[in-house]
Amino acid sequence: MKIAHMNKRLEILKPVLNEDSYGGMVTEYVLAGKIWAELKRIDYSEQEKLGTPVNKEQLRFRLRSLKSIQRGWIVIYAAERYIVDVVDNTYADSTTIIVRRYEQGV
Repeated sequence: MKIAHMNKRLEILKPVLNEDSYGGMVTEYVLAGKIWAELKRIDYSEQEKLGTPVNKEQLRFRLRSLKSIQRGWIVIYAAERYIVDVVDNTYADSTTIIVRRYEQGV
């Protein structure tokens, strides 16, 4: 992993369940940290192999090893919110995440 390629700044938000005033639970997101990452675009052939709909905007980020991140967390990149779909911790020195654009209420 080349540090020079890690030029995208990400904010990682962790979901936390809190009780609302009606006795139910509501999910709120708290900042878990900020990290530098390398952006790797997913091309059409990869999306086709994975069976992903083409109209679904996905990005792949490679970052330093971060074992705590999980599916369902939120990533803020370039003032846009993305939800983590896939976390790959195969390599000891890096973590790869695949995110899709976050559509609130969907």
